Amino acid sequence: MTDRQEIEMNPADDLEGFLRQAQEITAQMQAAGQHAAAQPVTGVTEDGGVQITMTPGGEVHGVSIQPRVVNLDNLRRLEELVAEALRDALTKTKGAATQSLAPFADSFQRLAGDDSPADRR
Repeated sequence: MTDRQEIEMNPADDLEGFLRQAQEITAQMQAAGQHAAAQPVTGVTEDGGVQITMTPGGEVHGVSIQPRVVNLDNLRRLEELVAEALRDALTKTKGAATQSLAPFADSFQRLAGDDSPADRR
């Protein structure tokens, strides 16, 4: 295609193609986000005594406490273990969400006209 032919292209065609690609990427991102939000992760204490299973959307599916970590004379320690497991679960949910959307970074880069992968910046 010559420079002259490129200039004569209909700008509306380019815009329609751009919008179509953006809509496709957005739909794929929404599907990936919904899938990730439904996938439970399990946060675990370092000693494995407490586990909390939850979705990235914050829905708690279960709490498991091993009898060996329950000491009625030291409930504060049990509270700390539950908080530790919850922090671990929240960290994992953030990681799962980031991981599910990572493939779309390059798609948006290409859509914006930058052909270099996002991680090379």
